[in-house]
Amino acid sequence: MPTMYPVTTIAKLFGVSDRRVQQYAQDGIIPKPVNGQYELVGCVRGIINYLQQRAFGKGVAPQDTHLERARLLKAQADMAEIELAERTGALVTVERVETDWLEMVTACRAKMLGIPTKTAYQIAHLENPQEIEKFLKRTIYEALAEMAAYESDEDLSDSIEDGDEGLDAAAATDSEPVGGSEPEAESGSE
Repeated sequence: MPTMYPVTTIAKLFGVSDRRVQQYAQDGIIPKPVNGQYELVGCVRGIINYLQQRAFGKGVAPQDTHLERARLLKAQADMAEIELAERTGALVTVERVETDWLEMVTACRAKMLGIPTKTAYQIAHLENPQEIEKFLKRTIYEALAEMAAYESDEDLSDSIEDGDEGLDAAAATDSEPVGGSEPEAESGSE
């Protein structure tokens, strides 16, 4: 005849509550009690098998509400950190990067395509190919420098809200012609 013990003895043996032992029996992890008594060997084998399955990810373990709550709290904390990082500008969304990149490339394209129109009359009277090359290089470098200092409209509105002086620099750049100052050769030829 198997050795039988009350629920309190089994609970003390495994370091769990009496209710947890009863749940193990309801879930089929350990044998059901007979006249309020639990079979010792069946309970030990059942708990060992249950713990082995949980350790190796087999079987369905009962939900541990404390672990699930901890996971939920961690996920909420992670989302709060992400939102804070977005608001402070430490994290940028993919959509914003794509939009800013597209705006910058479009502005660069417009600047580069505008160079021939803006410089054609300025270099029309130049006869020396080196002077023309020097003038065009300077014009292109100025346009590239302007693009390097490019700020999107959203960045400018952020600067205004923050009281940043970045708007003054952008406005000064926009007021300058793409070709910059007149080339040295032009001033003497008129």
